[in-house]
Amino acid sequence: MGFWEGKNVLVTGANGFTGSNLCKALLEEGADVKAFVKRGGLLFNLNEIKNDVNIALGDITDMTSLLKAMEGVDYVFHSAAVVPVVEAREIPASTIQTNVVGTFNVAWAAMKSNVKRMLHISTCHIYGNQPENKLPLKEDTVPNPVDIYSSSKFAAELVLRPIISQDFDVVISRAFNKYGPGQRGDFFIPKVISQVLKGQSPKLGNPNPTRDYSYVMDIVKGYMAIVEKGRKGEVYHLCSGKEARIGDLCDEIIEACGSDVKPSWESVRSQDISRSYGDCSKAMKELGWKPKTPLKEGLNLTVDWWKNNPELLKF
Repeated sequence: MGFWEGKNVLVTGANGFTGSNLCKALLEEGADVKAFVKRGGLLFNLNEIKNDVNIALGDITDMTSLLKAMEGVDYVFHSAAVVPVVEAREIPASTIQTNVVGTFNVAWAAMKSNVKRMLHISTCHIYGNQPENKLPLKEDTVPNPVDIYSSSKFAAELVLRPIISQDFDVVISRAFNKYGPGQRGDFFIPKVISQVLKGQSPKLGNPNPTRDYSYVMDIVKGYMAIVEKGRKGEVYHLCSGKEARIGDLCDEIIEACGSDVKPSWESVRSQDISRSYGDCSKAMKELGWKPKTPLKEGLNLTVDWWKNNPELLKF
């Protein structure tokens, strides 16, 4: 019997891109999944599994709903957050309230409910711009957040430290960029795919920054491995370890869509990170985890998902 068989698991932000894929992976391993969804949140990403999970409505800024949701839970995956960088910058106060105070609330409620372990899903964005001699980025790199999103995610890690010191078992992941089915909005890969499938020439910003992209199911399997095998209070990188230039990645996406349109590069986003890619040797050594999905295969799977959900191209 596998580790997750019969375990009671709570996933916050379960209707989001990360949370919904995490719920699917946990169900496949036999876990009993409680999907914590913000009141009024869309359930599109949970449509395939809505009859297999227990949906709990609430808000991570509301301690009462969190304590109720934590009843009988063994493990918590905390993925709820204001994530899109553009959105986070437009609503800074709400970003702080959700990403920082909300994270503290989840950890506090989990501790008071005798949860065995919590994974806080942080991000590589906390590192900001680093000198070339720090690349690839390792877990001991000193964070240098560049905007409200990355600052709030780093602050969330900081507010967990006193809770960890009270002997509550928290582990932290910092995944690099992920992509795959279910991701929409202003994120780079779905933005390009949706424009190309609509027959448009992608209108984008700067082709020169680099990023480290991994397929979402590889990342969520990494989250599960951290909870199962990680050490209390430790931080683990999940990434491909490969640096991809945004302009070159755009060309690969267009090819995966079966198109030959040419993108137009129009502007450089302020506060952007010029180079970012990670070192996941710690996760590989301690957890036995490694990314398995080649970029070409992952892009094809993602494009197929968009083609199977043409109604989303209207937005």
